[in-house]
Amino acid sequence: MRRALCLCLALAAPAVADPLAALNRALLGADDAAAWRALSESWPALRSQAQRQAWTQALAALSAEHCGKDAPLTLPAWLPRLTLELAQRDMPLARAYRVVLSGRGALEDARLLDAQGHDLLRGGLLEREDGQGFRLESADLSRPLAAGAYRLQLSAAGRQWQAELALPEVANLDWLSRSPLAVSRLPPPRAACAQPWLEQSLLRRSDYGFVWWRRRELGEALRWPPGRGELWQSVALVRVEARGQLVLRVAHRQVGPR
Repeated sequence: MRRALCLCLALAAPAVADPLAALNRALLGADDAAAWRALSESWPALRSQAQRQAWTQALAALSAEHCGKDAPLTLPAWLPRLTLELAQRDMPLARAYRVVLSGRGALEDARLLDAQGHDLLRGGLLEREDGQGFRLESADLSRPLAAGAYRLQLSAAGRQWQAELALPEVANLDWLSRSPLAVSRLPPPRAACAQPWLEQSLLRRSDYGFVWWRRRELGEALRWPPGRGELWQSVALVRVEARGQLVLRVAHRQVGPR
């Protein structure tokens, strides 16, 4: 698998000033930590669609091998738990994308910067949970979340931390159907990762605040409790991997009136 992937990388990039050369060497040498670093470092230098396609294939292969747990990312002591979610939310006649950062520990400011310096978390509301937890959800993003190298910057009480993240594309997911509300297509299986699961919730229509939440395993019936007032129901199919100590969630969410 590694040899085939290295061949694809070599064919995608010219021999002169090959931006994928370091990634190719790391894969051939089975140096996963160096391969993860090369993914982030090479992205800004890619110029062709073939190079970007080869980069995306390398990201998928590395993510599948150890589910991203071998990426060289260590969280700071003041942030012992951190989860980044990339989500597509489908509603009647509307689709939006969102980025959610959650975890435990101190946090005052967070940015997720793409290669052009755009902050995907700009305008998000930082909420505190149970005194020690936090949740920062971006505003609705009209464009799909592109694959590429991103920089996550966090700060709290004069302390700063940042990490380079190689992230997959989240665009036009079709994992869930609306009618009937059910799983329509599972993402490709990866033996090193946990199996995807479903998350059910009831939301207040006024502010989309959670009223009720349940996790369901694939194949389990979607049972709903009785609800009062104007509520919306939400079902999400969640796939989880890692970037070192950071948990990365990709979710396709279907939301609509009961």
